[in-house]
Amino acid sequence: MPHHEKVALAGVIEHVFAHRFTVLCNDEQVYLADLGPKGAEAFPLKQGLSVRLEGEQRPSEIKVARIARKGGAFVAVEHKKPHHGPKHPHADVPADPRIVVAAVKKAGWSVTGKPQRKPKHFEVLARHDAGDWTELHVDFAGAIYKQKAADHAKWDLPA
Repeated sequence: MPHHEKVALAGVIEHVFAHRFTVLCNDEQVYLADLGPKGAEAFPLKQGLSVRLEGEQRPSEIKVARIARKGGAFVAVEHKKPHHGPKHPHADVPADPRIVVAAVKKAGWSVTGKPQRKPKHFEVLARHDAGDWTELHVDFAGAIYKQKAADHAKWDLPA
């Protein structure tokens, strides 16, 4: 998992895009920052507002952890982890690719290659009958919780 650098900066809000905004700092550098929908409810964003913020520098933006008006108290911002829904429990079972392949085949899919192990699931290249190749995300218990068109470059498929 990547480690993101912690940053703290102060500046003026230039543009607001729902829960994302740009901050112009004293050094004339502009940063894109993200409060998240809940954070924008807790701290209303306004163009021209002087702010201080702290957060994690991501490749595309700063994920704001705390924000304050100039001279004001900080407001904590919580960024929830993605929720996969009730069909996607992370079962406490060993990560066995044989269980995953057997479950995918039982569901009517033809599997090619070896499943790719991820921290909490496997990714499997499969298809129904002679249909298009599909990337399946399968938890360790064998539940298929996500299907998407296979990325030809990732799976080394002909174009």
